[in-house]
Amino acid sequence: MFYALRNDCFFRQYGEIGHIIRPAVSVEEVLNNTGAMFVAQLDYEAKDINDVVSNLLGLFDGVSKEELQNDVTALYNSLTLDGFLDRSDSVENFVHTNFSYATLKGKLANDIIKTDVKDSSSAFFNTYSLEHPFLCSFQIELTSKCNERCVHCYIPHEIKNTEIEHDLMLKALDECKAMGALTIIFSGGEAMLHPNFCEFIKYAKDLDLNVVVLSNLTLLNDEILKALSYRHPSCVNVSLYSMQPNVHDSITTVKGSQEITKKNIIRLIENNIPVQINCPVMKQNQGNFDEVVRWGQGLNCSVVVDYLIMARCDRTTDNLDNRLSSSEIKGVITKLLDSDVVFRDNVKNKKKIRLIKQNGNERVCGVGLTGLSMSSGGDIYPCAGWQKYICGNLNHMELKNIWNNSPQIKYLRNLRMKDFKQCTECTDYDYCLMCMSRNSNEDKDGDIFNIPKITCEAAKIHHKMVEEYWNGNT
Repeated sequence: MFYALRNDCFFRQYGEIGHIIRPAVSVEEVLNNTGAMFVAQLDYEAKDINDVVSNLLGLFDGVSKEELQNDVTALYNSLTLDGFLDRSDSVENFVHTNFSYATLKGKLANDIIKTDVKDSSSAFFNTYSLEHPFLCSFQIELTSKCNERCVHCYIPHEIKNTEIEHDLMLKALDECKAMGALTIIFSGGEAMLHPNFCEFIKYAKDLDLNVVVLSNLTLLNDEILKALSYRHPSCVNVSLYSMQPNVHDSITTVKGSQEITKKNIIRLIENNIPVQINCPVMKQNQGNFDEVVRWGQGLNCSVVVDYLIMARCDRTTDNLDNRLSSSEIKGVITKLLDSDVVFRDNVKNKKKIRLIKQNGNERVCGVGLTGLSMSSGGDIYPCAGWQKYICGNLNHMELKNIWNNSPQIKYLRNLRMKDFKQCTECTDYDYCLMCMSRNSNEDKDGDIFNIPKITCEAAKIHHKMVEEYWNGNT
């Protein structure tokens, strides 16, 4: 029997554990040390099980070849059934299974969160990373330049004038690969504005990195489409604010942008490029954002709604004039319960929004534990919106050195939810979207512990409405 990783599957080892994942459909599993050793024998070329067992035999004292082959075969067959591996009885008959919208069952629903901690890979990594930080994802700003001027954007429009240098980009990708990173996120500005966008995509994929692109999709063309399809399918996260062109365009301030973005979402789907639609909700689109949710989920796309836009990364707050009030947030949650099948199913099943035991020792988020970001100039910071908190610069230091030795990153790693005093005893804790980046950007001194009042109000509203929904549907 012959086995290989699926074309849309990735495998990484972190210490003595293994992580196998299909990002396009958000399916993943954590493997113990033995399982990780077994899967590490595979790549995207079909391997004969007999050759695999022969390679492994010397690693296991006192284990017969027959016993080892039975164990390896059992794991490989299980992973095949779970959709991570392809299998065939011969090389000649071996066919790779590619990501396809035509074969998807149900909704992509990337934002469904498992609540059984024992069965949740995400929950495992949340705990594991506290003691064993590992760089899983790295977001790179290819350019701060953008062809839209969205009214809520956290990047001040006057500084949208830089792009990453060619050699710095390749250095970043090489060092991410050397550190075992899984996902590279290309962002902007508008990432597709960079003249070497396609080259960077292909370079990252040749390093077996999972590439995610954040884009408004207005610049998609045949060359970019081929790059997105090269080797592994790249997931594209795109913002669509409304199905009504005038509403969407009032947010991007570019006439005709909705029509182009919507058309190119369809084009990606037709070419089996996974799409996640992001729909930040603000005053302009609060009345019709639910149409985007229904449209996107009807196409088997994940749709992520965010009703708390953040202040700009330079700590100016003019863009928050577009943010929803508490009463308006209540209206948004009402619409989510009506239109968002993922959100509603989570509520129906009494699934909590976040995986929290509320003992105070949970991590606040993944910054410095599993992820980092980089500006087009090489500055390293915790996440895309938190650009004032510089942890180093890749022009002057190696990424591994920054990851291991930056005082700023070490400080973040030691933070726990119990350090946020008002959160640990809060009964709305599981429904809160508290974010250190949001806190810092909105405070004139960058205080990460100064939680905006609207964050707490939104959590209280969310909690109350979910409780009311349960009581009315039990």
